[in-house]
Amino acid sequence: MKQSWFSKFSRRKPYFIGVILILLGLISTAFQPTDLYFRIKKNFEIFSEAYSMVVVEYVDEVDPAELMQVGINAIFNYLDPYTNFFDVASNERAEILGRSKYAGIGLSLDVKNGKALVVQIIDGSPAQRAGIRIGDEITSIDGLGTSLLEPEEMQNLLMGEMGSKVRLVIKTANNQSSELLIGRANLEPKSLSYGAIINTNAHVVLEYELGQEKLEQVDSSQVDRPNGIAYLKIDEFGQGVNAEFRKSLEALMSEGKVEGLILDLRGNPGGILQESVQMLDYILEPNIAVVQTKGRLAEYNATYTTREDMIYSGPIVVLINEGSASASEIVSGVIQDLDRGIILGKTSFGKGLVQIVKPLPYNNSMKYTISRYYIPSGRSIQSVEYLHDNQQSTRSRGLDESDYLTRNGRTVRGGRGIEPDIDMNPNLLSSFQSELLRLGFVSDYIQSTTITDVSQINNEFINDQVDSFIATFQAREIQQWKQMVQQADSLEYQLRNMNVLDSNLEESINRIFDGIDQQAKQFLLTKKDEIAILFKLEYARFYQGNRVWKRNSIAQDSLIWKALEVLDDAALYNAYLN
Repeated sequence: MKQSWFSKFSRRKPYFIGVILILLGLISTAFQPTDLYFRIKKNFEIFSEAYSMVVVEYVDEVDPAELMQVGINAIFNYLDPYTNFFDVASNERAEILGRSKYAGIGLSLDVKNGKALVVQIIDGSPAQRAGIRIGDEITSIDGLGTSLLEPEEMQNLLMGEMGSKVRLVIKTANNQSSELLIGRANLEPKSLSYGAIINTNAHVVLEYELGQEKLEQVDSSQVDRPNGIAYLKIDEFGQGVNAEFRKSLEALMSEGKVEGLILDLRGNPGGILQESVQMLDYILEPNIAVVQTKGRLAEYNATYTTREDMIYSGPIVVLINEGSASASEIVSGVIQDLDRGIILGKTSFGKGLVQIVKPLPYNNSMKYTISRYYIPSGRSIQSVEYLHDNQQSTRSRGLDESDYLTRNGRTVRGGRGIEPDIDMNPNLLSSFQSELLRLGFVSDYIQSTTITDVSQINNEFINDQVDSFIATFQAREIQQWKQMVQQADSLEYQLRNMNVLDSNLEESINRIFDGIDQQAKQFLLTKKDEIAILFKLEYARFYQGNRVWKRNSIAQDSLIWKALEVLDDAALYNAYLN
């Protein structure tokens, strides 16, 4: 009997169902991009029609370019703060700055929680001499509020002709505001700014001469004790820094046994990813996947692996702060994830997003995020705090604060930047010392003195200068006493306007002013040691240069002292890593 088509189908039903499911899968996959493009086209038509109606028919005349700029700004504000639109004027200014010898003040800014924060300061720069610190907020640049500016626009405003000045309003961590007028200078920052061998007493024994591949003896009393701790300060991951890192490390190791390495990444805003990966080559074993970039498109995904044999296998301490970002977070995060060393300082900035720049019609351009960085534990270093508001929008996807494990099984968190293994204040100067620099009285005083021989800058000389400074300085200019003076001035003004300021009240007001001056002077005396440290550093900077300033600052740096303590105690070092 001839089989019916139905019976044939029933017998081969599983086969046909499998084929149909495969075809449906292929069709679904094929239509996914089409569906996306359809949605783009559909919504663009809606936007275009609404835009045209407003421009043509709205009751008041609307400038088409301004209205479009509002729309574009709204789109980019919806995304992360590193995705930006650059109009013709911005591109032209960038080209001019690239061609010209424009000067700056030596700081870098980035936006976090809607605030323009200082994330890098170049040693010896006008910004540093003015007392600006990592973490300070810039609220205004030449009268323009930073809340309305993109990071690139702020950097452009900070630059200008050599010798010109820029006016900044600074807000410190304790919410004290001050206005500074800072002169611009030509700056040629080096990615690796300082290298040395230091002993356990934080004295510099040998210094590495940048670019010379040789060492200079600093402390003659240590000539027979070359062993010590290598200290390297990396200011940014610029072109060729990994080669300079290798040269300096090999030079320091050639002089004697390097018993530990302090890698200082404080204030390092990042730079070239490949430079940071190649630097890791020299302190990690080969064939380790140290960082991955992952995005929606496969073409933007990449894995970076160590390739060369390590040249240093000893203990490491990495110093970070709130200004350590991007590539410097990759280096510190990889070292932490692999339990290769100890991270010391404050939680890093948290920038784990990768951007590219592409041109747009009519000489416009845009920079947008294409992927995220992921380090060996699997975590992203991007901080969740970059969100503009509490909306659960597309920009928050992929960001989490989950627990991850290091190679030794220690718990680390994603979505928070790099949290240190040892949490400590990473600033060299106290808030009081920074305020004295900001006021400008220290630099004014030092410049008023005449030094004929730098050898006279010793401890006795510094103490004499501090005594003279305290005797002549108007302590009421310090912010906390200045506010009291302003309140007393306001009270006196009100009493005068009320015509009740008789001789008794005037005498009382004068006693208030005298009391403020007396308390302020007494407060200054309690800060004599801090003033002496500041004078020692600033005299070195003014009369002996940044290299001597850096050498002197090491002995005053609490983070370096802590790093030396950890590196000098193998049991303590291993305890942090296990």
